[in-house]
Amino acid sequence: MNIKFVEEYLKNVEWNIENNQWQVSGILDRISNEYLKFDIRFLKDFNDKKGKLINSKSQADKVLFEDDENWILVDTQELIKHMKEFNLKEVKLEELINNIDWNIILPKK
Repeated sequence: MNIKFVEEYLKNVEWNIENNQWQVSGILDRISNEYLKFDIRFLKDFNDKKGKLINSKSQADKVLFEDDENWILVDTQELIKHMKEFNLKEVKLEELINNIDWNIILPKK
C-alpha cells in the first residue's frame, strides 16, 4: 500500500484492513473537506504490464496512481463508467487523466 501518500495528504485517517476494495479513508488536507475512501494499492504485474484490477462494485471513492513526481487520484465511478462506455478491459493512465473530469494531480513532497 502507498502509505507515503497517506502521510503527505490525508488527515482524519482510518485504516480498513478487512476490505480489499479500499484500504484507507480520510480527508484530503487543504483540498477538500469530504471524507473519502481510497484504493491505495500498489500496481501489480500483469504479463508485461503494470496495473490495478478495479471491481465495478468497488466501494472506493478514489483510486490512487503515481508517477515519478505526482500522486494521481481518479474518481472510481468515473473510471468504471468510462470503461463500460467504451467497452474497455484495460486503460492507460494518460487516457484516464485526459478523459475523466474528476482527477487530481498532487505533487509528491
